[in-house]
Amino acid sequence: MGESSPSQAPLRVRSVRQEAETIAAVSDPIGRTGLRVAYHARRYSVIYTLGVLGVASLLMMPTVAETAKAPTGTAQTSGGAYGGAAPSGAPGDNGAGTPTPVAGSNGAGTATGVAPPVGKVAVGTGVTRGGFPCSPGAHQLPYSQYAAPCVATFTGYNGGATWNGVTATTIKLVYHQCQDSTGPNAAAVDKESQAAGGETYEAEETHVRQLIDYINRTFEFYGRHIEVQDWTGACNFTNESVGTDQVNANSDANYVANSLHAFTDLNWQGLYENEPFAQAAAHYHMYLGFAQLYFPESEYIAEDPYIWAPTPSCTIGGAQEAEFVGKQLAPFPAKWAGDVTLNGQPRKFGVWIPANAGYQECQTRVQNIDAQQYGMATSRWDMYKYPLDISQWPSEAQKAAIQFSSDHDTTVVLSSDPLSPIFLTQDAYSLNYHPEWMLTGVALTDQDNLAQLWDQQELKGHLFGMSQLGSSKVAQDPNGEAAVTLRAANVPVNPGTILNYYELMPIFDQLQAAGPILTPANIAAGTKRLPRFGGATAADGTWFYGNTHTAIIDSREIYWDETQTSQANGMQGTYVEIYNGRRFELGQYPTGQPPFYP
Repeated sequence: MGESSPSQAPLRVRSVRQEAETIAAVSDPIGRTGLRVAYHARRYSVIYTLGVLGVASLLMMPTVAETAKAPTGTAQTSGGAYGGAAPSGAPGDNGAGTPTPVAGSNGAGTATGVAPPVGKVAVGTGVTRGGFPCSPGAHQLPYSQYAAPCVATFTGYNGGATWNGVTATTIKLVYHQCQDSTGPNAAAVDKESQAAGGETYEAEETHVRQLIDYINRTFEFYGRHIEVQDWTGACNFTNESVGTDQVNANSDANYVANSLHAFTDLNWQGLYENEPFAQAAAHYHMYLGFAQLYFPESEYIAEDPYIWAPTPSCTIGGAQEAEFVGKQLAPFPAKWAGDVTLNGQPRKFGVWIPANAGYQECQTRVQNIDAQQYGMATSRWDMYKYPLDISQWPSEAQKAAIQFSSDHDTTVVLSSDPLSPIFLTQDAYSLNYHPEWMLTGVALTDQDNLAQLWDQQELKGHLFGMSQLGSSKVAQDPNGEAAVTLRAANVPVNPGTILNYYELMPIFDQLQAAGPILTPANIAAGTKRLPRFGGATAADGTWFYGNTHTAIIDSREIYWDETQTSQANGMQGTYVEIYNGRRFELGQYPTGQPPFYP
């Protein structure tokens, strides 16, 4: 265990639930926590799966009000490693220039106090740090569809201590634990999970560290390596995920940035940081590459250049949803409902969505786009705003199913986390309410492992929609890029470690893209110059940040077939692609009724 905050709150004690065996089968720590608390509220039939990979419960939080603390080091910028235009006043291009020396930086300065020129970054030529040949268009890992464009092994001066948490040889990453991360209940569930073959928090950290060690040897960090430090703060992760504990989030971010002097951080309970900590991190000028998922782009703009996410903003995803609905569903009557009285009726949409301002902003935008561009009356939308407090999901799902049924909604839209549909689909079935079920593709709801948990009688022939990721089969291919990299890093290949690979790759890409002068501003400049990654045949969709702060920009269309065996995990039920797996960006979705359930 690493260093602890001097003001730790007592660990929260919870009892072990009767459903421990079911929870143990869930590899994702957020999923385990969710099912544990939800089953305490109401017991359901036992559900088995090889691994839930859901990322759930991300909330908007109030603006941090404390005084910002200036980072240490220089604020030199270079435009990044890939030839971006240097910001005003920044020296050079491709990481070149002559930044002023920084006290304490190794190798900075001469007898006259003038730093030597920063070494040049050679893109698309030579041999990489990992020993791979580098040529134009090649990736830093040559077999990868998501690794940054390759650069030759860097030599020369890197600017030394360019930012808080950066030295000439290290980039400090804090592995951040909260007070509820190792309580008695978490320990019991982790033990059961390990017995069932899943990943414990401890195992996940071990494997993340191993992956980082391999990336340190193969990616170009310009003479530096990522140095990981454990630290336990005062936060409560569960409370942060439901929109509270802002004071402790602020305190932790302040300590991580200004006492531990970290450049970046990951959270022990799932790697991503919740929105409260992300806002505080930006306030203290700390970079996070995996935080506050699915929020409006306006949130990231307000925190620029510090906060980023691999998942799409709901600004992008919502606009695509509006186009999908406006072109393919709204013009046609319901067709795939399980209730014959709903089929043939004009579609009316009941949206199951978290009750927070950011998500509501994006849902309102969806309705406005459909009204303005497709002439769809706003009265065709119904909404149930549920709290991202997983202990309330059983009762909230009951209320939502009753509301949607009473309002004669033909189509329930899952703009949600991946676990609450367990309860919503069961409640709908219990009420004899059998609508169409539409995916928006967020939060891994489009992956086989998740949908296998939902009520299969309710979903049979009725679940379809958008998918932001690629197929589970491709992601979990034993010969795919994630598996190849994990084996090279001596990490076991399983659904959890594969997910971690795709979650962390954008961070590695951004650190390389920043160039030798590592600052958040250069991460932003370098990220803007990254090309498109992935695509229709890739495991994680198409990545392209462009001028935004999120990676995935497109989606495919899928439907659920509960009769087929998943090629991802060998269990019953899998998503089937239509349009031969083609992926659509905004403006590209087909017009006309889609061929779901041919």
